[in-house]
Amino acid sequence: MSDQNSAPSNRRGSQISCTGSEIFRPPPPNYDAIESPAKETVIPKISGKFWGRVRKFLLCKNNFPSSIYYIVGNEFCERFSYYGMKAILIMFLTGMLDYTDSTATAIFHSFSMLCYLTPLLGAMTILYVSMVYCMGNLIVSITSISPIGQKKAIGPIIGLFLIALGTGGIKPCVSAFGGDQFTADQSHLLQSFFSVFYFAINAGSLLSMLITPALRGDVTCFHDDCYPLAFGVPAFLMIMAIVLFWLGRHKYKRVPQTGNVVWQVLKAIAYALKRKITTKGEKKTHWMDWAGDAYDIQLIQDIKALCRVLFMFLPLPVFWTLFDQQGSRWVLQAGQMDGNAGFLGIIKPDQMQALNALFIILLIPLFEAVVYPLLKRPKPLKRMAAGMFLASVAFLFAGFLQMKIQANVQVLNTLHCPVTVAMENKSIKVDPQGHSTNQQLSTTINTTLRLTAQSATCYSMSRNTFNTSLDLQEKNWYNLIVYQFENQIFEHTVRQNIHPPLAGKSRLCTVILPLAGDDKTFDVSLGKNRKQENVVVLGEPRCTVIPAEGYELKVQGSNSSKEYATRDIAVRNGGSYIAVVQESNDNEGVKVTLYEDLPPRNVSILYQIPQYFVITSGEILFSVTGLEFAYSQAPTSMKSCLQAAWLMTVAFGNLIVVVEAESRLFSNQTTEFFFFSAMLFAVMLVFMVMSFFYQYVDSPSASSEAVVPVPVDTSDDKVGIAQMDELAQI
Repeated sequence: MSDQNSAPSNRRGSQISCTGSEIFRPPPPNYDAIESPAKETVIPKISGKFWGRVRKFLLCKNNFPSSIYYIVGNEFCERFSYYGMKAILIMFLTGMLDYTDSTATAIFHSFSMLCYLTPLLGAMTILYVSMVYCMGNLIVSITSISPIGQKKAIGPIIGLFLIALGTGGIKPCVSAFGGDQFTADQSHLLQSFFSVFYFAINAGSLLSMLITPALRGDVTCFHDDCYPLAFGVPAFLMIMAIVLFWLGRHKYKRVPQTGNVVWQVLKAIAYALKRKITTKGEKKTHWMDWAGDAYDIQLIQDIKALCRVLFMFLPLPVFWTLFDQQGSRWVLQAGQMDGNAGFLGIIKPDQMQALNALFIILLIPLFEAVVYPLLKRPKPLKRMAAGMFLASVAFLFAGFLQMKIQANVQVLNTLHCPVTVAMENKSIKVDPQGHSTNQQLSTTINTTLRLTAQSATCYSMSRNTFNTSLDLQEKNWYNLIVYQFENQIFEHTVRQNIHPPLAGKSRLCTVILPLAGDDKTFDVSLGKNRKQENVVVLGEPRCTVIPAEGYELKVQGSNSSKEYATRDIAVRNGGSYIAVVQESNDNEGVKVTLYEDLPPRNVSILYQIPQYFVITSGEILFSVTGLEFAYSQAPTSMKSCLQAAWLMTVAFGNLIVVVEAESRLFSNQTTEFFFFSAMLFAVMLVFMVMSFFYQYVDSPSASSEAVVPVPVDTSDDKVGIAQMDELAQI
């Protein structure tokens, strides 16, 4: 079924075309609310009747067209699907596909960038593109099944591309299509509809960011996190979205499409530039005047006003560079922290993203009652600069927090005598049968370090000093195991990814040092149901994620079934342990020594709350004010162009993250957080200088009358509620 995804009729005499450019973050404020009779810019308010409108809708006590219920249900399911899939994406890339943090971050933000670029291709038929969207969800879910996808990236990447294409194709039109359902004499119901529409968005996004991480972490599939279920539920919700939309097919009102204003503006700009370059001897007051012989003078004047606003958009992508890392770097940071929140239970790293939506709901009334009145005198650009500053501060918080949880190297001494290890400019002493404190080394990727271990106080050995080297790589954890074999000292280096196990679980890795006997591979059993098979002597450690409890660890030869050692062990929540199997130094047979590899996470995940609070406050100041400024300074005929430009700032912000992540400028996450904070602070200073010279206009020229806004959802849907006005007196 084709729904003719056109824009809603302008209830005041014109039309808004449903083009791909009408997706932006957040939805535009009502134009009448932007300018007071005194031509002063005012802050849009939340309607005091917002929750009453939602209640009426849920109880079916309103006069909405029946088609609205299908559209709102479709939006709830689609937003649940999108946010639910995206909430666990970074954990899937690092945990299941085993990408490094940097590569996973680059993939995550490439996907986000595509989600913002594909709407520029133009609006598409909602039903058909939803099928593409759903196909992408199903591909991601199916290929996340270990026996099917084999933990390969090709399937999920194809699925993500289809999802980006699908969400970009339908995002510009769903809310606009909803507005089309109201007749001219129902215009007073529009604000109630958009209140309900944004309730559906926020309900879907908030619930999905809480539920899908729980499905991933609390359910086990194929001895691992249950990504098939966690991706499958959003896929099912997308199927439900299609079904709901299809069921209402006979009830929809369709409005014919109009022209694409963005395309007209681009053609006019290209024509003006071409004429300016190719025409010699003649001068014009403004470069757009060169298009005067082919385009309407009002369009040219509107483009001139638009360009003044777009110039102020140039620094904006850096804000989104920081803001959108909530779904990538901040989730990865949370994965290194203790998720035990007391009576709240275990919080998953990817559930922390829900704080942004929660704080939006909590902070909007505070900003409306306190902050906005205090900031009424400063111009919009200054409020935007304040938002940038807060985002910069949030990344300072993230950087200082990262300093508490990051480490690189530790030494495990299996000898009966102390060992001294010299690395870089530091020297550490490790007690017998002990391990060193965690050593964070200031090194770049693939830097070779020289280490020297000495144990001259030990019993007589033919070799008690040795040199070795380590190639340190980003986000890896190294254990340098010092051991004795045949009257000599040796070392064995074990490298692992720095991520601790997920909250509520522990990780046990087994390393077999040289043993007397014929067996070269060993089976290590943990109780009755868990076994690590064919563990090779001095090979890569065999790791198992297990519940935090006690186990009987038994070591047997893989071929001979000879029992070499047995030991009772206990592992704690969130800890990572390494069991070293070796010949006893006192010739008493084989022994198992349990070391704390990564210590249990002792930095609470709740310490992330301040940075979420600060960046959400910055988002409200920056995002709400940004479009308030744009729509008060540019003609209303340029609405689609402003939306497209706002969209591009978000896309380019994600592109900056992709470039930085793939260039691997920093091997230390703390340094990277501080870098982004400093970068946005510098950009904020530039933006403040630009705003100082900006001349505000009281009443921009317009080629058409003001229109009723048609809010469109984006990944920052939550802020849309903040821009509801008192259009409908219900």
